Amino acid sequence: MIKYHKKLLIVLTVIISSCSSLDSLKQSYENFLSPASTDYYLVKTGDSIWSISLALDIDPQLLIKNNKLKKPYVIYPNQKLFLAGAVTKNDIVNETKVIKWHHPLGKKSKVGIQDGAWLVFKEPKGISIHSINKGKVVVSGPDIPGYGNLVMISHPDGYLSLYAHCDEIFVKKGEDVDKGSKIARLGNSEAAYPMLKFQLRRNGVPLQSSNLELLFQRQKI
Repeated sequence: MIKYHKKLLIVLTVIISSCSSLDSLKQSYENFLSPASTDYYLVKTGDSIWSISLALDIDPQLLIKNNKLKKPYVIYPNQKLFLAGAVTKNDIVNETKVIKWHHPLGKKSKVGIQDGAWLVFKEPKGISIHSINKGKVVVSGPDIPGYGNLVMISHPDGYLSLYAHCDEIFVKKGEDVDKGSKIARLGNSEAAYPMLKFQLRRNGVPLQSSNLELLFQRQKI
């Protein structure tokens, strides 16, 4: 009888252990199938595709494509936007392609302060800001908190330029601009002093400011 109970105990132990292993395996499999919390973004009040892409350093076109959004790309609070396949701020590109950019302040002598993926130009309020290349305006105004009056221009070959803390803006969303077009005046909207905070992205990934400075230094306006 004692031997029987021992055998039964061993069998039950094996079964319980197997069930535990199966539960663990099932949980692991479910975790594998379920998207991680970082695979989506929960939309908040006031968000837009452009503000989210700027905050997360993600290509807005990938957000649009991943979520099958259609123009005018309206999103709603508590909506889940899937980020799978999007490029994040940890994937910084060292861009070396030579393109004849126009300096954003129209003067090659202007040297920006390197701040990660941003070039910061501390210049007098009111000087003209220019589009670095032809393209279409996708943001014009104080649409994204923290950047003041912001202009974002989509350029050929997957480039996107950003001009933050502007004073007066001369272009509207959806407008086509030429290289060198005057798009705004330098200002201090949501900034402690007059500045232009400039960024250039390729396929959603910000270019290092050191590379930007080199690009502008070797270009003819």
